[in-house]
Amino acid sequence: MTVKALLEEVQRACRNAVENRHRYAVFLCSSQLDDRLVKLAKKVYAAYLQERDGGEKKGDENGLLIVGRSAFLEIARDKFEGKFIHFKESPKVLGETYSSLILDLTEGFHPNDLGIIVETISEGGIIIILSPSLETWNNLVGRWHEELISEPYSIEDVVPRFYRRFIRRSLESEGIIIFDADRRKILKKYEFSKKRESREEIEIPAEEREIKKKLYKLCATQDQVRVLQLFETFFDRAKERKAVVITADRGRGKTAVLGIVTPYLISRMQRVLKRPVRIMVVAPTPQSVQTYFKFLMKGLVRQGMRDFKVKESNGMVTVVNSKFARVEYTVPRRALIEKDYADIIIVDEAASIDVPVLWEITEGSRYTIFSSTIHGYEGAGRGFSIRFMKRLEADESVEIQRIHMEEPIRYGRDDPIERWLYDVLLLDAQPAELDEEDIESIKRGKLEFEPIDKDRLMEDEKLLREFFGIYVLAHYRNRPSDLVILSDMPNHLPFRVKVNDKTVCSLHIAVEGGMDDEVIDKIASGYKPKGQIIPDLVLKHYWNYGFPKLKGIRIVRIATHPAVMDIGIGTFALNGVVDYARNTDLDWAGSGFGVSPELLRFWMRNGFTPVHITPQRNEISGEHTVIVLKPLKMHVESIVEELSSDFIRRLVEYLSDELRDLETETALLLLRSLLRDSNVPKPDFGKVERKRMKKYFGGMSLYEYVSDIARPLVRYHYSRSDRIELDEDEEYVVVAKCLQLKPWHDIRAEKSFRTLLKVLQKLWRHYYEGGEEN
Repeated sequence: MTVKALLEEVQRACRNAVENRHRYAVFLCSSQLDDRLVKLAKKVYAAYLQERDGGEKKGDENGLLIVGRSAFLEIARDKFEGKFIHFKESPKVLGETYSSLILDLTEGFHPNDLGIIVETISEGGIIIILSPSLETWNNLVGRWHEELISEPYSIEDVVPRFYRRFIRRSLESEGIIIFDADRRKILKKYEFSKKRESREEIEIPAEEREIKKKLYKLCATQDQVRVLQLFETFFDRAKERKAVVITADRGRGKTAVLGIVTPYLISRMQRVLKRPVRIMVVAPTPQSVQTYFKFLMKGLVRQGMRDFKVKESNGMVTVVNSKFARVEYTVPRRALIEKDYADIIIVDEAASIDVPVLWEITEGSRYTIFSSTIHGYEGAGRGFSIRFMKRLEADESVEIQRIHMEEPIRYGRDDPIERWLYDVLLLDAQPAELDEEDIESIKRGKLEFEPIDKDRLMEDEKLLREFFGIYVLAHYRNRPSDLVILSDMPNHLPFRVKVNDKTVCSLHIAVEGGMDDEVIDKIASGYKPKGQIIPDLVLKHYWNYGFPKLKGIRIVRIATHPAVMDIGIGTFALNGVVDYARNTDLDWAGSGFGVSPELLRFWMRNGFTPVHITPQRNEISGEHTVIVLKPLKMHVESIVEELSSDFIRRLVEYLSDELRDLETETALLLLRSLLRDSNVPKPDFGKVERKRMKKYFGGMSLYEYVSDIARPLVRYHYSRSDRIELDEDEEYVVVAKCLQLKPWHDIRAEKSFRTLLKVLQKLWRHYYEGGEEN
C-alpha cells in the first residue's frame, strides 16, 4: 500500500466530513521526526485542500494552526502557511477557530493542551497528527513527565500507562485514519456512522421581541437563539432576585452568547437607572472571557452603542467602558471585594470556582448569570451543578431560569473527533449507577476498601470510568492531567471503596517524604522539590529539618459518589487509607484543600490537625488552602503537636490582617484544633487597665475604649489548649470582633454588643479574678 492510497483515503474522509459537518484526524506514525515526515504531512494537507475546495486554490478561510515543539516548528515553517505556536502557548488559542491543524505529538503531549488545541478546529477540518510509531507509544516517556517526577524518583520509574491507553483508544475510534509512514501502510481506515442530522436550522423568532434582530443574527446555532429568547423576560422578576444558569459541554458558544446578550441588558437597565450600568464578569482567567468581550463589542455596535473604550492587560481585553456601561473582568478573589458595586454579575466557567467562594460572590446580587462547562478540560466538573445549585434552589428569594446548550458551534452534532477527545481524556466519565440493592448494602455496612492496581485501572474501562466519573461530578477543578499523574507517576496510587463491585468513593494518594540531607539542604535554600507538597511546606514554614526524612501519604483527592454522600463513606475511606499507610510503615497522613467549614469538619472529625493556611486567597478559585496532618507513629505525635501550637500562634495574628475576610466559622474551627499551648505570654495588665475593664463591665464604657485590652486577652485565650467553654454565638462574636477586627454591621449575631461584653467578662474572671490567678 502506498502514499497514493493514503491520499485517496484522506479525500474520501474529507467528502464525508464536509457532508456531515464534522472533523477527522490522520495519524502519520514514524520512528523519527524529520523532513520526510513533515513533507508527507504537507502532501496530506494538499490532498485535503484539493478535495475540500474542488481543485480551486481557495486557501484556508480560518487559517491553518500548526502546533508542536521547537524542532518540529523549525522544519514546518518552510512548508506551511498559518499560525505557528509552541505547546506552552496553547492557552492563547482558547476560543479561537481554525480550519485545520498540524499537530506534532512525536515527543508526547500534555493532555490539557490536546483538548484546548483540537477543539479550535471547525467542521470539515482535518487534524494531521505527527506521531511516533504505535509500538513507541507503549514506552514513550515525554518531556512533560520530567516536569512531574518527584524526588527521590527518576524518569526511569515512570510507566506511560496514559499514552498506552491513548493509542489503544485511538485505534478503536471513528473519524481517525492511522498510517505507518515508515512501512507506507494504512493501519486504520476512516470510519463514521451517522446517527442524526448534524445541524438544527436557525430560526429567529418572528413574534414581538425586545432583543434586536441584529443581535439574534450574531447567533451561530439555534441553541444560542434559545438563550436570547430566555433573556427576553430576564427583567420580569417574580421574586427579589433573578438568576439565569446556562450549562453546556465545551465549544457550545455559551461564552459568546453572554457577550451577544449583554448590550440588550445594558440598554434595558440603563433606561431605568439613568446612569451607566456596572457589569462584573467573573472568571478564573482573562483568557477564558476573550470570546465574551469579542461578541460584546460586536453586539454593542449592533445595539447602537458604538462609542466605547477598551482597556487591555497583557494583550487581553479586561474592560469595555462607555457612557452606557462599564463591563469589567475580575478574578474571583477581587470579585469578593467589589461584588456590591455591580448591577449585574456574570460568572463564566462557574464550575471552576470553589462553591463557598462562588456563593459569597453572588449572595445578595439582584441579577446574576452563571455559565458552566459540564465536561471540559480547563478544570470543570459538576460540583457546581450539584452542590451550588442545590443551595441556590433552597433560597426562596431567588427565581432561577435554566437552559442547557447541546449543539456545538464549530462543528455538527456527533462529531467523531469530539467523541474521541472525550474518550481519551475521560471528559465524559460517569460514576456507576446505583440501584436500591446497592443503597441497601451500603446501609448494612457492606463496604469494601481496596487499593487498585494501576495497570488494571487503565485497562478496565468500566472501572476507570466509574473511578474518574466520581471526580467529574464531585470536584470543581478536574483536568485530564490528573489522570496522567495518577496513572504514570510511581508515587501516586489509586484506592477505592466499593459496594457490589461498584465504586462509591475514589481516592488518589501521593507518597511523600523520605528525602536525604542533600535534598533537604537544597529545599532550605529555596529549592522547590516536585511533588513534595507537605514536606516542603513543613520545612520552609517551620524549619523542621527532620520532617522531610519521614515518609507519609498526601491524600490528593477523595470524593464520594453524589448519590450516597453524607452517610459515612468518606470516613470509611479515610480509615482504610490510614490503615494502609500504617501497614506499610509510613509515618504520617495529610492533605491540602480549599478550606470551607464543611470540609474542615470532615478532616478534623477524622483525626487530622490543621498546621497551615495560605494567608492569601487563590487568585483563580478565591479560596484559602489548608494543610492538615495526622501522625501515624508515637514520635510523630509530638511533631504535629508542635506544628499545631506554632500554627495557632500565627493564625491568631493573621486573622487581624490577611485573614480578616476568612469565614469566621472556618476561623473558629481552626482555632479549636490546638493540641498544645502556644508560646504566648499572659498579658500583664496594671491598675488602670483593670479599672477601665471594670467600668466597661459595669455598662459605663464602650468596647471601643477597651479594645486595646480585650484583643490581647482574647489572643491569649486562644493560645491555650485548656480554654474555658464558650457557646457558638459567644465564640463567633469574640473571634469576629477581637481577632478579625470586623465592624459591628458585619457580625451577624443578635445582640452582639451584649454578647461580646458577656464573653470578655467570662475571660477576665477566669484569667484575672480567679481560675489562673489563684
